[in-house]
Amino acid sequence: MPSRPSPTPAAQAYVPEHLPDYFCSFSDSEAFVDSDLMYYMNPGEASIICYPLHADSSVPGFEDHVSSLVKKIKPSGLRTISPVNMNIPEYKCKYLERDYYSCLELDKVLKNAKLRNMLKRAAKDVHVDRAGAFTREHLDLLSEFIRRKGFDRDKAAFYHRLPDYLSGCPRGFIFEARRVRDRSLAGFTVFDMGPGDYCFYLFNMAKEESRGIPGLNDLLLDRALDAALSSGKKFANMGLGVSSGIERFKAKWGACRFLPYHYQYFEPAFSWKNFFSRG
Repeated sequence: MPSRPSPTPAAQAYVPEHLPDYFCSFSDSEAFVDSDLMYYMNPGEASIICYPLHADSSVPGFEDHVSSLVKKIKPSGLRTISPVNMNIPEYKCKYLERDYYSCLELDKVLKNAKLRNMLKRAAKDVHVDRAGAFTREHLDLLSEFIRRKGFDRDKAAFYHRLPDYLSGCPRGFIFEARRVRDRSLAGFTVFDMGPGDYCFYLFNMAKEESRGIPGLNDLLLDRALDAALSSGKKFANMGLGVSSGIERFKAKWGACRFLPYHYQYFEPAFSWKNFFSRG
């Protein structure tokens, strides 16, 4: 039988979806473990994280394990996040999104002369430090970011859960950049320091008017990576590529593509056999 994870998330976490504090805050779901797989349940719906908790797991029949779990819990809607394109018996894939996670080895961070100069330049305009709490200023910046990006209702609702996550997770760190001239908030980055060797780069946003500060996002990331290294982390999961520009930003620090990412949404496939067998 599946079991709930311990109150402290598995130290083996290497993708953010392995962290119940993170996933549940944004989805109103409950976390469970089935052998080496994390999954989350809402009424009638399931999200299965198809990356084994042990990254070096060589357990055969990985897709069979997922299919067996789906057969057991019988969700009316199913989401999977997986390194491969999944086929689930008696379910039809309605949506597929592909990307890659990237990873940075913290003892191999690249800081060439150009990047070092960019950090020095940004430090003239802003001071970066860890924020003690998520305040009204952060919320206003978050709301501005959502409006500027033109997110649809579902994505906007997801981002609006950020304060819930930060209030319930002691590992959620906010690194904020404030203008030297008046201490106003220019931008912030959110990292989850994780329970094991990995930390997780989750969110980064800056005010519209702050986009003219060269190196702002670099300086935020630099301070966050320093804190992660100081706390004993070995790797940073830098999140998904999302766009070529974001992927280049991460790559200049030394981040490399780490794991393929396939997000799929499934619904039960109509079966005439099952339909007639009801009688």
